[in-house]
Amino acid sequence: MIRPNDQPAKFNGNKPAVGLALGAGAMRGLAHIGVLQVLERERIPIDVVSGASIGAVIACAHAARRTGLELERIVAELQELSYFDLALPRKGVLAGNRVRKLCGQVVRNLAFEEASKPCAVVACALDTGEEVVFKNGSMEDAIRASISIPGVFVPHEINGRLYVDGGLVNRVPVTTAREMGAKLVIGVDVGYRGEPVQPKGVIGVMMQAFDIMEWHLARMKFSTADLMIIPDVRELNPVHMNHAAKAIARGREAAREALPRIREMLGENVGN
Repeated sequence: MIRPNDQPAKFNGNKPAVGLALGAGAMRGLAHIGVLQVLERERIPIDVVSGASIGAVIACAHAARRTGLELERIVAELQELSYFDLALPRKGVLAGNRVRKLCGQVVRNLAFEEASKPCAVVACALDTGEEVVFKNGSMEDAIRASISIPGVFVPHEINGRLYVDGGLVNRVPVTTAREMGAKLVIGVDVGYRGEPVQPKGVIGVMMQAFDIMEWHLARMKFSTADLMIIPDVRELNPVHMNHAAKAIARGREAAREALPRIREMLGENVGN
């Protein structure tokens, strides 16, 4: 694993450092917003946040002091065509310039160093296949690298290297949050988990093949989470945003169900 931008995590008080790891899953990952809304409302402390792909967007937005309610309003106002920009010549269907600009606006154009808490984004280096963790510099650039689903988005270049979707190497970056100093890590998985799926269209087939590969790799890493929240978003289309409200609601439902265990987990570890 490569960590080109390490920065130490800083925590206050004697409470355990709690990490939140938000996973890949394309538009199903809007469920992360609902999870955040519940954690914020219940005042569950989050000291460290990490993300891959759509999870990287929401993780950075959270670290940029966007609330879950703000993010839900932003999503409700989005039009899909606003971030569609076809790539020519094609190394992917979408050039990704519009979505990069949009992500920059969502994270207030901040650098990681300006965030409210330690935050990390996982991407995959296209030349070597290695996991790269971004913790310094432009959040916008790191997110654009992490969301670069092969075949859908053109790979993103940073300092002469090309990057693709972070879900390829660490779908729910629990290990990343742990390495940043989190003692307790809550993971949120919105990806494919082995259930039968009938994809539609070329991009749907590509996404399903990508999901299957991620799932086989991800199962080995999930056991490192203290708690995994799994919103029921299986039937939602991962390509389009027309189920955004339902995805967010499913995130809220899953987080509410997990609250007793989260409180138990925090109570067990305070002072240890």
